[in-house]
Amino acid sequence: MTPRYTVLCVAAAGLLLTAPAPADAATDPATYEARISELEAKVQRLEALIEQQTQVFDASCARVEEVEEAVASCARIDDVEEAIADVADSPTLFEDTDIRVGGYVKMDAILSDYSNAPTRGAGEDFFIPSTINTSGESAGPQLNLHAKETRFWLKSYTPTGRGDISTHFEIDFLAGQQGDERVGNSFSARIRHASINWGRWTVGQTWTNFFNVATLPEYLDFIGPVGTTFARQAQVRYTAPASGGNWSFSLENPETTLTPFGGGPRIDADDGRYPDVVLRRNWTGDWGRFSAAALVRELRIGRGGIEDSTVGGAIGIAGQHRLGEDDDLRWQINAGNALGRYLGLNAFNVGALDADENIDLTPQFGVFAAYRHRWNHRLHSSFGLSYAEADNDTAISGLDVPKSYQSAHANIIWIPIERMSIGAEYIYGRREDESGADGRLNRLQLSAKYVY
Repeated sequence: MTPRYTVLCVAAAGLLLTAPAPADAATDPATYEARISELEAKVQRLEALIEQQTQVFDASCARVEEVEEAVASCARIDDVEEAIADVADSPTLFEDTDIRVGGYVKMDAILSDYSNAPTRGAGEDFFIPSTINTSGESAGPQLNLHAKETRFWLKSYTPTGRGDISTHFEIDFLAGQQGDERVGNSFSARIRHASINWGRWTVGQTWTNFFNVATLPEYLDFIGPVGTTFARQAQVRYTAPASGGNWSFSLENPETTLTPFGGGPRIDADDGRYPDVVLRRNWTGDWGRFSAAALVRELRIGRGGIEDSTVGGAIGIAGQHRLGEDDDLRWQINAGNALGRYLGLNAFNVGALDADENIDLTPQFGVFAAYRHRWNHRLHSSFGLSYAEADNDTAISGLDVPKSYQSAHANIIWIPIERMSIGAEYIYGRREDESGADGRLNRLQLSAKYVY
């Protein structure tokens, strides 16, 4: 029985019990019927009143539930607003991030003629001095077409409450270990750069601090002169402003390359315990750029029962000087007993193991100069010479190790439309070993490149 009908029955019973009994119902039927009619009317009025009150009660309950939900919603809104306020006050909030992409597509057609056995591998795609053979039969001109230098980069810039953060990620397809020229010419990508810059700090893989990139000549060949320093590697770098330039200090990934006693295949002794240390000072002005760098590093081997280490160093100075409105001169001089892999794409090993399996460091020297001339607003050229040598102790290294290298480059580059270049370059390379044997390379390279 519902509450409504329970109340109705109780009310009706109350009316009956409280009503005065008829004086003589049998003798006064009219009075009895009138009394009954009066009671029925009261019950009907009572029922109508209960129905009205029930509707009011139901409506009130609904409004109460709505109010409770509204209160709960307001509480949730307050929570969200407080959370947003907390995040807004956070010093690490990313307010905005600018993403940029770019790179270029490049096609190279390379015709190489070797005086001895031809180069195989990466040396076919770009000039690697140490791959010039000093023995074997010449096979005549070799043609190689590839697009492996094609490059892609992605950069980001984000202002934050704790300083601006930028990143640089870059890949190309040179020197990869996967791919062939039989059917698809599919070649794997490789990381060039993957670095984070936060204020004055740089962490990740990028150019070694020992290398002044701005002084590298504008050649069609991927790198160019044998006397240049060149390396990209993981590092932690701090750069501080200075009058007319800046100071930079870095701790970089170590690696030691050695020649076995008496000669033989290179030993890649990845056994370093301490990072390579580089200190560099840059100067810039209307006249151009100049830098001086010092390198100190541990050279170590600790494998196959061989355990030895030593410390070596090197210095490098480099410049780019404006000559007139559009021309410039670029140069480098590098010397020391710890250059090794830093010079000319590891043109020389840093040292050799002696008869007691101790490391004997090899003093080395490298130099280049390149002149860039603009013929007109669509045509320019670069011409350069380079030389590198090592002072090997042949009683330790043997005679089949490189003694010196020479290289020369000359090109002409046409800019038919903005961001596109088409050019031709002549490359000469020569290697001489301690034995007196030598090998030469003559190469013609045609390139087309579009920068996006």
